[in-house]
Amino acid sequence: MVKLSEEVAEALKAANGEPLAVEVPGFDGRFVVVEQSEYDAAVAALALQRNVELIREGIADVQAGRVMPLDEAMELIRRELGFPRRQTT
Repeated sequence: MVKLSEEVAEALKAANGEPLAVEVPGFDGRFVVVEQSEYDAAVAALALQRNVELIREGIADVQAGRVMPLDEAMELIRRELGFPRRQTT
């Protein structure tokens, strides 16, 4: 956690909960300070959007026939992760 300067703290209070753009000396970028709850909601919305996109891609793969049997897929995952081969009895 970083303690803000008095100038930034006063600007945040004056912003009354609205996002505040902050320039950092010696840095070309600009930062936006928002309440934690707004940040958390934005991150959650982006994660949900990405998950929906991945699910749509998976459905398209199934519809296009880009599938493999579960046993074959699990063996591929084991190999890629360096796990030993599954013993069959």
